[in-house]
Amino acid sequence: MGESKGSGRVLVVGVGNEYRRDDGIGPIIARCMKGMMIEGVDVMEVDDASKLLDVMQMGYSRIIVIDAMHSHGNAPIGTIHRFNKEELLDTRVQRLLSSSLSPPSSTHAMDVVEALGLAAALGYTQGMDVVLLGIEGRDFGVGRGLSKELEERIDVIVGEVVKVLMVMVKDRVSSNA
Repeated sequence: MGESKGSGRVLVVGVGNEYRRDDGIGPIIARCMKGMMIEGVDVMEVDDASKLLDVMQMGYSRIIVIDAMHSHGNAPIGTIHRFNKEELLDTRVQRLLSSSLSPPSSTHAMDVVEALGLAAALGYTQGMDVVLLGIEGRDFGVGRGLSKELEERIDVIVGEVVKVLMVMVKDRVSSNA
């Protein structure tokens, strides 16, 4: 059996719908990451978390998912919530996140937690390191463009993605040595 496309590489996936205001943060951050062209890192955008099932079959052992979330006023816009795979598969965390990752009138067929749970049940995530960066948004109405507050946090969010990436790339290099 030959190596799969993602073998030995890290994948950054931006999830979201740019026509639902702050829900577009995932794809926007993904485009910023594409522009950085970091060695050993692939970047893609998906408009629906259900497409993560296909992504998780591509052979990547390390994936960072970026998606908008809304904790119903409990955190400032642009707050970065970080979850690892084990936390996302914990039923207590799943219940907590179920309403946060699906903004009101969500355009996603399923949220990231549901997609990861299904992928795990199907065996797709075995041996995979997954990190979700949930970015706090507030405006999920129809229209293009992020809220002003979220727009002002793009550099901070990209910086956090880079930090997570550097740890994953370092781990990848260490495990290949």
